Amino acid sequence: MSQRIHLVASLALGLLLLISAVTGLGLASSQLLKQLQAPTSPDSVAQIAERIAATVRGIERIERVPSGELHVRYSTAENSGVLRVDPASGAVIGPYESSALMDWIRDLHRELLLGAAGRWLSGLAVLGLLLLSLSGAWLLARRLGGWRRLLLPIAPGRGLSHWHTVVARWTLPVLALLALSGLYLSASSLALIGGDEEVGPDYPEAAYSALATALGSLPVLRHLALEELRELDFPRDSQEGNYYSLRTATGEGFVNAASGQWISYQRYGLPQRLYETAYTLHTGASSVFWSLVLAASSVALLFLTGSGLQAWWRRKRLIGDLHGNAPADQAQVILLVGSQGGSTWHYARQLHAQLQAAGQRVHVASMNQLQPHYPQASHLLLLASTYGDGQAPESASEFLERLKRSRPSKDLETALVGFGDSRFQHFCGFAQQVEQQLERQGFASSLALQCIDRAEPAALQKLAQNLGEWLGCALQLVPAQPHVALQRLQLLSRELYGEQSESPAAILRFAQQPEPRPRGLARLWQRRARFMPGDLLAIRPGDGHAPRFYSIASSDEDEAVEICVRRQPGGLCSSRLHELRPGDCLEGFIQAHPDFRPAAGRHPVILVGAGTGLAPLIGFVRKNANQRSIHLYWGGRHPQSDFLYERELEAYLADGRLTGLSLAFSQGPQPRYVQDRLREDAQRLAILFQQGAQVLVCGSREMAAGVREVIEPLLQGQGSSVEQFRLQGRYREDVY
Repeated sequence: MSQRIHLVASLALGLLLLISAVTGLGLASSQLLKQLQAPTSPDSVAQIAERIAATVRGIERIERVPSGELHVRYSTAENSGVLRVDPASGAVIGPYESSALMDWIRDLHRELLLGAAGRWLSGLAVLGLLLLSLSGAWLLARRLGGWRRLLLPIAPGRGLSHWHTVVARWTLPVLALLALSGLYLSASSLALIGGDEEVGPDYPEAAYSALATALGSLPVLRHLALEELRELDFPRDSQEGNYYSLRTATGEGFVNAASGQWISYQRYGLPQRLYETAYTLHTGASSVFWSLVLAASSVALLFLTGSGLQAWWRRKRLIGDLHGNAPADQAQVILLVGSQGGSTWHYARQLHAQLQAAGQRVHVASMNQLQPHYPQASHLLLLASTYGDGQAPESASEFLERLKRSRPSKDLETALVGFGDSRFQHFCGFAQQVEQQLERQGFASSLALQCIDRAEPAALQKLAQNLGEWLGCALQLVPAQPHVALQRLQLLSRELYGEQSESPAAILRFAQQPEPRPRGLARLWQRRARFMPGDLLAIRPGDGHAPRFYSIASSDEDEAVEICVRRQPGGLCSSRLHELRPGDCLEGFIQAHPDFRPAAGRHPVILVGAGTGLAPLIGFVRKNANQRSIHLYWGGRHPQSDFLYERELEAYLADGRLTGLSLAFSQGPQPRYVQDRLREDAQRLAILFQQGAQVLVCGSREMAAGVREVIEPLLQGQGSSVEQFRLQGRYREDVY
């Protein structure tokens, strides 16, 4: 329900929120600029007022506006107007003139240039912002695994969806305060609250015609700080009433000009105090820090609105129209999808098209559209992705409740597939919940639950084979990949290791070749891709095949894309890459991989790799110009033929970029694996963990699993675990 509220409010009020955010940014920035420029004074209001009165003839009022400026209204026989005054010296800075642009922005923000009707719309916008803030907080807590985890580090990620989560986590409390204060101000301006006027101070009944005392000696004004002043009105006619009208942050009243004491005074009641608080929270009045927070929040609101709408449009586009989608009561195959970002629909569309081409009637819908009975269906296939850390995705939020009301048919075979991210503790957690509920309801599963980790191509191929055998037709699943512009790459150099073995390794360095562009100024827009060690180079082995990703050892500053590739028997992509010679070209694209790189700071780094997994690790060492403590554990095959980057590693040990190097060769004189080296160095590793070390592992899944088995007991001895390190961003893997 909260997801629907969040979506509907975003779509219905998107334009109003954008206007509010843009105008709010303009107002907050203007307020901040004025606050930074406003002169200040430690003197009391009495001293400041005395200096100003001595400088300005015909003074009527001193007003301290929310930005901190002092405005003085005066009137003489010759002229009248409003001046800006320096409180420290009483000198006139210049005439005050309201900015026509800021007045227009303020009217647009408050009433959309529509008068009273616009105030209603603005009130609706802040109400929508409040709903968005509350529903967003609920969704955020749900995604992160509970309210208690809102303040814990968010797992590293990429893309607008990840940054939408990060920005929302820090911005939602401020946006909620903005919405509440704006809602109160709107309700007040529309006379929906605070209709009864507060009783003001008693108006002086007697004439106070005694000679006025010097302003600087009036007790009430002497004990009033400048920050507390709102307005000070001077006597107009000392014969009728020689007193001042004073309004402060906490109340208002009348001050005897002769004695300097209160004639009458009234503290503000609750409605006025609430109004003052709401005004301060909503405008940043009298606080440079809060004005800065509001300006940043306006920028964040613009980003959240844009990224949220972009994510909605992307999901809508990914789901698309399913041509020939059979009605649920006539379909032979029921395919239900649980998806958050839309990628799972990509596989549903592939299956729908291939099954339809094989002559089967297929009905595709969201898991929330589960029906109690499908009269003609023989197969029920569920594609269930996991949202956040084990939560149900948007299109499956009601599925478990619907499933409780369903009864299985004897002729209906069921299969379940989970999609998720193994970096989260509850990998495919929602799919496991569905599996348990299916068993409780008596649905017999025809296939064992298969979990797909981040659209791994090999797992998708195995899944397609299993589903094809189950459904009786050949199937193929292609990973969902974003539309990217391919870049032309030319091989600069090739360094081969283990040439006589069945699976040699090669270090390949490519130059990025810019595409032909029009001459002239258009050449200025040519940009080569930015990348860092640990990012990925994607090469497509051929038409109809998913791209293969290789970790990059270089950065764009090196003017070459360097990868390390081992030739796999029968491997299409690795064979193609090994056949290249300097000067040959191919196409690929670079994909950022911010999840796998050392965190900023001076804490030690432990790098663990095997085989060609050394590529990104040596890239991290190359960039360690500040000689941060880095310890590398690497395993190869034979020290004579398979020692990748041998001379370079020795040079880094000598110049301090690499603190320690531990090697393991499985075919050397003393065969051992990288896990053995870690086990031997257990004492040193424990000390590094105590110093806040981060672990980065790159290589095969089997190797990574062995590394975890060694490190887990070491961390448990310190009251931690690999999973806790992973959540803290201190344990990261790039495995294949």
